[in-house]
Amino acid sequence: MSLNFKVFVFAAVVAFVVGAMNEANVMYVLAGVCVAVVLIAFGLSRLALTRLSAELSVAAGRCQAGSGLRAVVHVRSIGSITLPSAGLSLTATNLTIPGLEVTQRLLLPPLPPASEAEVEARLACPARGRYRVGPVQLFDSDPIGMFEYERAQGEAVEVLALPATVDLPRLSSWEVRTGGEGGRALAARRDHGEFRGIREHSPGDDLRHVHWKVTAHSGELAVKEYEPIRHDMISLHLDLRAANHAGDGTASTLETAISAAASIAREALAEQRLVAVHGDGLPTGLTTPGAGEPTLHRIMVALAEVQGNGQRTFTEALSKQLARARRGASVFVITTAAEEAIAEVLAPAARRGLSVRVLLAEPPEGGDPEATQQLMARLHASGVGAGRLRSVADIADALVAAAPVSVGPGTVRRAGVV
Repeated sequence: MSLNFKVFVFAAVVAFVVGAMNEANVMYVLAGVCVAVVLIAFGLSRLALTRLSAELSVAAGRCQAGSGLRAVVHVRSIGSITLPSAGLSLTATNLTIPGLEVTQRLLLPPLPPASEAEVEARLACPARGRYRVGPVQLFDSDPIGMFEYERAQGEAVEVLALPATVDLPRLSSWEVRTGGEGGRALAARRDHGEFRGIREHSPGDDLRHVHWKVTAHSGELAVKEYEPIRHDMISLHLDLRAANHAGDGTASTLETAISAAASIAREALAEQRLVAVHGDGLPTGLTTPGAGEPTLHRIMVALAEVQGNGQRTFTEALSKQLARARRGASVFVITTAAEEAIAEVLAPAARRGLSVRVLLAEPPEGGDPEATQQLMARLHASGVGAGRLRSVADIADALVAAAPVSVGPGTVRRAGVV
């Protein structure tokens, strides 16, 4: 209640009491005047908003988490007097992550009769997810500021905020393949690619590609021509089991894990690699490797909308996913230290020729660092690299820490620690 309302109500009560005690009719009249002013102010506060209409439009159907969302409200005055004090408020409610809500409150310019105005609002989307924006809440008060009244206008609009991502170094700058048969096969594919045909030798051609039988038959150097392989296989495995994650809202390990997956997928697709994403609750179509902008769009939309679930354990799901992984693929596992059995699940994958990296998400505060350290030691012993992931900004460092290191003629796997 406003101060003016309290003053007029107090004045009405005092005047009535004084009039009753002294049988003074004039005080009854004064009390009646105060009550009448309150009632008139109440009616005017409601009447003002009936003379306004508002329509909400959003510049784009999606935005990036952490960036601003531009919304335009078209307001029209349909009354016969100028409205000097009206305003509007606009709220964006996150439907994916509970408890996230952003509100902006704006004053409208004075609106003469039959006039129109456009008001631009910028709402920050602090996290990924589907947001409901609106409806527009118009507010106005009576001429003496006794009452403020709000009324919803128009329809709400839904907007999708894509996961926050960070720029990563080129995957090839820190990626180390597995040794053994899988590593040799990948090296051969990188050098040669798919065979396309035979052509005459040109200066600068690698002599290792000379086709000696054709050369001996024709008497001129001939070389094998290969179609370069532009796509390496990236397989992302994301732990979406709610029980495995800690923290709330944007500071949760689940949100950090989702941003890490989005960042790796974006960089891999930018390098024209094939990417598949696995996780309980994600569309099954993402498990089929894809490339290009359409694949990136599907991945980002799916990661924007997915929520933590309470289905099977992550190690159970991961075991089945890795059994179908292509030989020679680069595997990225993003999880927490909640399930100790993950080391035993990943060890066979490493022996099969898969390059495996594990990113272990930890809450910025609290958590169990000792459990993470113990799991990293077990992963290391299993031949799997692991890195700590405390925030979105740590993704690049965690990837470097999780990279296997090749030393000498064989391949020794060593997990770095950050």
